Amino acid sequence: MNTPPTARQPRPARARPARARLGRVPAAALGAALALAAVSACGDGVSEVPEPPASPGGAASFQAATSGELTVYTWSDYFPVELAAEFEDQTGIRVTLDYYENNEAMMTKLEASGGGGYDIVVPSDYAVDLMVDRGQLMQINALDLPNGQNIAADFRDVHYDPGRLYSAPYLYGTTGYAYDASLLAEGQDPPASWMDYFTVGEPFAGKVGIMNDQFESVNAALRAVGAEPCTDNPEELQAASDLLASFKDKVLTISSDGILDRLGTGDNSMAMIWNGASHRATLTNPDVVYVYAAEGVGSFQDNWAVTAGAKNVDQALTFINWMLDPVNAAVAANYQGYNAAIDGVSELLEPELRANPAIVPPAGAKIDLVPTCSTDVTNKYTQIWETFKG
Repeated sequence: MNTPPTARQPRPARARPARARLGRVPAAALGAALALAAVSACGDGVSEVPEPPASPGGAASFQAATSGELTVYTWSDYFPVELAAEFEDQTGIRVTLDYYENNEAMMTKLEASGGGGYDIVVPSDYAVDLMVDRGQLMQINALDLPNGQNIAADFRDVHYDPGRLYSAPYLYGTTGYAYDASLLAEGQDPPASWMDYFTVGEPFAGKVGIMNDQFESVNAALRAVGAEPCTDNPEELQAASDLLASFKDKVLTISSDGILDRLGTGDNSMAMIWNGASHRATLTNPDVVYVYAAEGVGSFQDNWAVTAGAKNVDQALTFINWMLDPVNAAVAANYQGYNAAIDGVSELLEPELRANPAIVPPAGAKIDLVPTCSTDVTNKYTQIWETFKG
């Protein structure tokens, strides 16, 4: 079993300038944390980028806001509205939640608006790195916030944000796929690999879901054909493209939204999904089974960050500090089915969460930290994905 990202250790990345390629993470810190809960990315930099702004006054002069408003731009169905209401009651700050489907959509919208419109965003690991380079995030010095001491040691000096200058951890998990086991015929072998997913036949074909996420999807296809994510080998990239092409007639939905609902109701018989969402799908349909694919699954870590164009900085820092309290972080973790990188949260996870095989990886599960892709490879991913969807 693997470990959550330790200091300076590479995490799944999707779009940054090429770096040294890194293999699997040693099986020592993602396992201990994942044993209690679960563990949702490559692009280019530019030769000259704007200097990211620092928070006015810095965290050392932090004073909790007691009024005002706050806009939070986050993944679909990724923050409990009841928790937002509790924050409003406790702080007097009004919260508006808006949603996106993937990191790229979020970054594109911020770029189009000149970095304004939202105070807080929830970028995945690789996206934090990208957004800092592009001047889209404000320096917040999360470790200096009053509750910054609650950030777990393994998450304090991550490679995509050394020293936590621009982000604070939210939740982390894995991306695999799940299926409705009640549909298996007697004696039929259950799917166990990414190749099983992409070549699936009856009774699942025609009702399969795949995320609208080129990096998760192309990486899964690369694993299925025996290649590594971010490969620049033309033959391997072509093999992944060919596999996706042959897979298309089995697909019902290409969407990162509503996956757990469709699996729960049976609209999707099989779907690429995050492990926490899979756990939640079992609450509607207990026959949903999450697969830690034999070729490996990718891990992700999502983070709180303040946009460079934030208008409500004090309110944003108050919110992030509030979410670094283990009691509040545990509410989100229990709702979403993931763990949070906050000391004290694991002890507050619900027993059924700890008992779910989707959340506790089986012995020997391969959980990959994907190397950073080059700009050229990222462009090839885009070509493969657009061809698949076209």
